[in-house]
Amino acid sequence: MLVSFLGAIMGPFGTYETHSFPERLLYWSCVSVASILIGRVCRRLTRYCAQDAHPILQDVLMICLMVAFFSPPLWFLTRNLAFRNPLLAPSLLDMSYDIAAITLSICVLRRIIPGFEAVGYFPKTTEDPPEGPRLARRLSPGFEGPILRLFVRDHFVDVISASGVETIRMRFADAIDEMDTVIGFTTHRSHWVVQDAVIGVGRDGSKIYLKLTNGDQVPVSRKYRPALEEAGVLKL
Repeated sequence: MLVSFLGAIMGPFGTYETHSFPERLLYWSCVSVASILIGRVCRRLTRYCAQDAHPILQDVLMICLMVAFFSPPLWFLTRNLAFRNPLLAPSLLDMSYDIAAITLSICVLRRIIPGFEAVGYFPKTTEDPPEGPRLARRLSPGFEGPILRLFVRDHFVDVISASGVETIRMRFADAIDEMDTVIGFTTHRSHWVVQDAVIGVGRDGSKIYLKLTNGDQVPVSRKYRPALEEAGVLKL
């Protein structure tokens, strides 16, 4: 809205003398809306097609998309709304050069100015942090995660992290069910471990155990060994 209003007041391209304020406002409003919509489409296409590419390649693709998609509508609007005589309007090639230069400038500013990505054609999107398991809501505020494993003792479950242990009263099956956002496995009737916490496998005679990131060793019973082997957690 601000760009449209300023463009209408300033009246570039000689439109101040030849067009009324409402006509200039209409032209710049159309240009602003078209640039925002097409810019967002091009930005999404760039992120989809070149998400893992080098930043320079992303910017080159953005420039090419803006030239391809924005040049024709801008040329049409300028030819029909900004000039009384369409023959005096800039050519499509001239418009393409201008759009490429403007997009290039925005891309450069985006790379060198901190925070510029949060405005204009390149708003920075932030992903919400992954939500923790429901079981974490039962733990005290002082408990420091992430949860590495669970261990059941009678009617109590030990919730174990790298920082310590907290014991809660609940069924073992319910505790496992509330680790819903985490991939893990039951290794023994009394033990459940988070997959990402496993760093190795050890043997003590005929007994097998999993090594965890916090140094714990969790036993593996014969009953649960096939499932762990199939998941690739147990590699002997």
